[in-house]
Amino acid sequence: MSLAELRDLFIVIFAVLGIGATVFLVLLTFLIYRRIRAILDSGRVIAGNIRSITSAVSEDLIKPLASIAGIVQGIAKVLEFISTRRKEGRKGG
Repeated sequence: MSLAELRDLFIVIFAVLGIGATVFLVLLTFLIYRRIRAILDSGRVIAGNIRSITSAVSEDLIKPLASIAGIVQGIAKVLEFISTRRKEGRKGG
């Protein structure tokens, strides 16, 4: 076997190995993509569930509490106003 034939044989062997490695990497990428896609889909479902839960909590709990807090704060301001008026009336009188 001459040096040129040996060179050609190595070129063919490395070409076949390169094609095999490329096919392997494509298959591996495709399998990883399928798994990641399933994980991402379940993540989207979880995010949607969390979004609906926070929306429900906001509608049913936070908004009523905020309005109650506003009313209590308003009453506190009225009482503060009345008490400062009484103190001013006692000082001036």
